[in-house]
Amino acid sequence: MTIIFSAIFSLFIQAPVPVTTIDSLENSLASASGKQRIILLNELYKQYVNNDAAKALDYTTEALTLAEEIKDASGMSSSYNNIGVVYKNRGDLDKALENYIRALRIQEENKFVDALAYTYSNIGTIYSLKREYDKALQYFYKANDQFESIGHKLRIVGSLNNIGNVFEAQGYYDEALEYYLRSLAIYGEIEDNSKAFVPFNNIGNIYYNQGKYDDARAYYESSLDMERFNNDLNGQANALHNIGMVEKALQRYDKALEIFDEALSIVQETDNKRLLAIIYQSIAETYFSKGDMFLAYSFLRFHNQAKDSLYDQESSQRIAELESAYELEKKENQIKSLQMESQLQQLRISNDKIIITSGIVILVIGVGLTLVILNKYKQIRRNKRLLEKQNNKLEHQKLVIEEKNQNITESIDYAKSVQRSLLQFQVSPDKVERSFILYKPKDIVSGDFFWYADMGDVDIVAAVDCTGHGVAGAFMTVIGMSSLEQIINRDKIYEPGQILMQLNQQVRNALKQREKSETDHGMDVALCKIDHASKQVVFAGANRPLYYFQHGEFKEIKGTKRTIGEKAAPDEMLFENHTVDLKGDETFYLTSDGYADQFGGEKGKKFMVGRFKQLLHEIQGLTIADQRQKLNQTIKDWKNDNEQTDDILVIGFKP
Repeated sequence: MTIIFSAIFSLFIQAPVPVTTIDSLENSLASASGKQRIILLNELYKQYVNNDAAKALDYTTEALTLAEEIKDASGMSSSYNNIGVVYKNRGDLDKALENYIRALRIQEENKFVDALAYTYSNIGTIYSLKREYDKALQYFYKANDQFESIGHKLRIVGSLNNIGNVFEAQGYYDEALEYYLRSLAIYGEIEDNSKAFVPFNNIGNIYYNQGKYDDARAYYESSLDMERFNNDLNGQANALHNIGMVEKALQRYDKALEIFDEALSIVQETDNKRLLAIIYQSIAETYFSKGDMFLAYSFLRFHNQAKDSLYDQESSQRIAELESAYELEKKENQIKSLQMESQLQQLRISNDKIIITSGIVILVIGVGLTLVILNKYKQIRRNKRLLEKQNNKLEHQKLVIEEKNQNITESIDYAKSVQRSLLQFQVSPDKVERSFILYKPKDIVSGDFFWYADMGDVDIVAAVDCTGHGVAGAFMTVIGMSSLEQIINRDKIYEPGQILMQLNQQVRNALKQREKSETDHGMDVALCKIDHASKQVVFAGANRPLYYFQHGEFKEIKGTKRTIGEKAAPDEMLFENHTVDLKGDETFYLTSDGYADQFGGEKGKKFMVGRFKQLLHEIQGLTIADQRQKLNQTIKDWKNDNEQTDDILVIGFKP
């Protein structure tokens, strides 16, 4: 989603300056005074704002000081707006909003009609970034009305698109589409529309999310035509990728791969690592849908390498060993071994029969049949040589199987190290002391994973239980981790219910489970938003509950009865948010089902949820670290010599 905003305001608020280069501006500044000096200082701000924000801020702050001294309202308005842009670019939204509001008051007092429209738009952008959508709409509507009053169609296109973006962010696709189409209609009325934002992709995204793939493709192709006309290679690659996603959604996988390959060729020219990583991931998901796990694994590795280059944080490849292929290869090798054993046994039986027959012939027929016996002896020797050859072949096959099993095991061991590296999150020491994670994979790699993000005043924590375990389950964790990173860290969505809705959509798109399939892949999720500012914990669950203690009393909140990614559930089904007001003595627990499902005890039965809740009661008097130790020792004693049933994940935290 793209929010359009004006980064430079003095261009429209003050008279234009004939000089444009930094040298000429600085030369003019040396002899300038009064309002002319203010204008030049703000022009120099514009020259530096995108590459040296500190110097840009110095120039516009000096302009503000001078404007206040000589009571130049236009200069003050421009400078406050410019300062707001710098803070917005830094991510300090509150300070940006503070300066925009100061500019707005000056503009309203002095009836700077043209300038008001840009400031309304910028304030709307801040509220949109803060996800205060009602306020964002309020200011975007004002901006649009103001642009309409002055007949600025180029800006009307942008303001209508902004309104559409806000509706889309809230999931109101019909309303978003209405504004995108209005924006597109006005775009067609502008003679010189080369600088206008065209919402072809946004409209295509709406239709794609609604499952109207033909309409989505039409707008994506319009976007492609426009980007080719503008010779924008990144835009072309992005449009091609979107067209490929339509083909993938329609299960025309070969056509999708052909289009992705074209997009890949273009983006490799631009070295756009972000777009490159997205395209690699889409190719990997397409091969996964086709059932070609080797190529899915290969392109997932390329995705990780591109992502590593972009963020310089994660390791160079992701988990993508496929358990089904591994098991199939093992079974094929076992069948071959059994076939050779059968042949060997038949040869032994044949050999024994020949020996017995030879003895009988010697006793009954005597010396007269010596030639026959010699012939049989030659046959025995041939069988013996064949037997030795089969033994050698069997021994060689055994070595090959052992080598392949060793290679697969080493690969999975490496996958384990990669998966563990992906589960390393930056957590402040005080939060570490107030939390624990009990994480016990059933196999070398796990189908359970935990997720954490520190977003300032808000923390996001999740326990996720994917379909299956081992490498097959680990492949699902790749999709889950990538999706949560996109939703939380990049798209900045923090509401648990909305996170799960977006996660459900992305998982279903990845697995394409709207149609018939033999297996219902998915994941159960318990997810909390810890809002330190409002002193609240907001929970949403997909088939998983939240357990917590408040004033020593045990409480449970059940999640929505729906699995992320399941093909049977309706798209419109929402994940409900539940809010807990913090009193200062709470302890919260998120779990997968592995702990309660573990078989053991004296009768070899499951641990069960009721016994797990009772255990949580018993450990409330312990420190958070001792709670983890007690949980670990209890399940270890319960399991005893039994095989671990499933992956085990328990998260505990005190906000």
